Amino acid sequence: MLERLLKYPGFIYRIDGTFYYLGKWICKECTDTEASDCVPMYEMCRSEKEDAEAGMYFHKIRAYSDFALDIPYDPALIREHMTALVDGLSPDARKDLSGQIERFEEDHGKYCGKLPA
Repeated sequence: MLERLLKYPGFIYRIDGTFYYLGKWICKECTDTEASDCVPMYEMCRSEKEDAEAGMYFHKIRAYSDFALDIPYDPALIREHMTALVDGLSPDARKDLSGQIERFEEDHGKYCGKLPA
């Protein structure tokens, strides 16, 4: 799970009710309500098979994740923070995050193209 997150573009994931930007360039809590509000809308549109709307929210979440990047990029610190976050997950939270990552992988292929191997 950790290695997948560290090679994928940033996205917002919900973990135990808290939103996080996670990806190869970012690992931090998402406190921007405009950004985090896109997550339930994306999930709702996705579950209702409303692909155009789900795609729009997917791209918005990706954009918010890019705008939240900290400069300069510190890959060692990002890995450290993400490792601590993932290692601290309960089994239920780990399972939920894994499902979110799988949906991200599927939708990235649909809306943006193939993810890095």
